[in-house]
Amino acid sequence: MRGYKNFESDPHPGDLRHLVEIGYTENQINENGYPDPRDVVVCRVWAATVDAGNQHYRAADVMNAEAVINFTIRYRKDIKPGMWVRFRGDKWNISTLGEYSFKQRYLGLKASISKGVSG
Repeated sequence: MRGYKNFESDPHPGDLRHLVEIGYTENQINENGYPDPRDVVVCRVWAATVDAGNQHYRAADVMNAEAVINFTIRYRKDIKPGMWVRFRGDKWNISTLGEYSFKQRYLGLKASISKGVSG
């Protein structure tokens, strides 16, 4: 995955201007015995966003596009890798967490989304 950025300098509080939802997907078993995915929202927070780039790759003979965004939120202990961020209607998968200067004031989330593209 591209777009690795060090979470070094604290962001300006005015940069946290995008309202996002952070949550996880829980699989429950329905009455027929099949998994029934259900989204659980942990929190709605204000976030700063930085486009960290994108890349195209071929997997299973299908061309895919992966985009990466770095989100910055106020520090929370309940956010874990594997959760998702809902931003502008899309669910971005959190892969990496980073703390700014280890002060527990801000938390950096590296999230990606993959989509199949034709061509």
